[in-house]
Amino acid sequence: MSTITNIIRSQLKLVLELSKNDFKNRYAGSFLGIIWAFIQPLMTIAVYWFVFEVGFRSGNRPDGTPFILWLTCGMIPWFFFSEGLLTSSNSFLEYSYLVKKINFRIGLLPIVKIVSSFFIHIFFLILLIGTLLYFGYYPDLVYIQVFYYLFCTFFLLIGLSLIMSSLVVFIKDALQVLGIFMQIGFWLIPIVWSPEIISDKFIMWFKLNPVYYLVEGYRDTFINHVWFWHRYNQTTYFWVVSIFIFLLGVYLFRKLKPHFADVL
Repeated sequence: MSTITNIIRSQLKLVLELSKNDFKNRYAGSFLGIIWAFIQPLMTIAVYWFVFEVGFRSGNRPDGTPFILWLTCGMIPWFFFSEGLLTSSNSFLEYSYLVKKINFRIGLLPIVKIVSSFFIHIFFLILLIGTLLYFGYYPDLVYIQVFYYLFCTFFLLIGLSLIMSSLVVFIKDALQVLGIFMQIGFWLIPIVWSPEIISDKFIMWFKLNPVYYLVEGYRDTFINHVWFWHRYNQTTYFWVVSIFIFLLGVYLFRKLKPHFADVL
């Protein structure tokens, strides 16, 4: 048992160290460095807030929630998910020199990219809590639920990243296709638009997207104060889909892994 514990501990330490280096190296050549990691998401939130609240005069939500707060709760999990998936899908190509090493567990590389993206997510979670306090939304016990939704996001990302990173090794265009799907997917989730504008007859189709569950989960945690088990139908569906994606990702990775070095 102690041997297994030491192995797990060493692997976690390796992932954390590689993630730190990846995060630093990503912005190493720019003048502002890692500040760019925060400027772009902040500007994106500001643009959508200006367009929808100032331009379209969306105003507060029907329940009185400020639009900027509702928007931020939706944008933050999307930033983490999209950044984590896009960067992890390219992990085997980017770290091809590690892939060719026989004694290196290359299955850790997508996780390294996800954890690297998580560093930025921590900053935005702190920013979100500060925004909540500014608008008079004080901490509640249900806030601990964010750890559950973080686990959900990590689990879904690992499965999807194993699928995409394995395919990208052989089909480079898959990255471009993924980028297009991410742009479309953004508008298929109620991040800047309200689910109330869709009739009950059609909203169920939008809920089939597991990221819908994550975005609404953040709002349930920080705004609505609804525990995830109260959404038992959506929770069950999310885990059925996520486990299937994870198992498919593990299968594809193991099936294609022996041929990575030949292609790279």
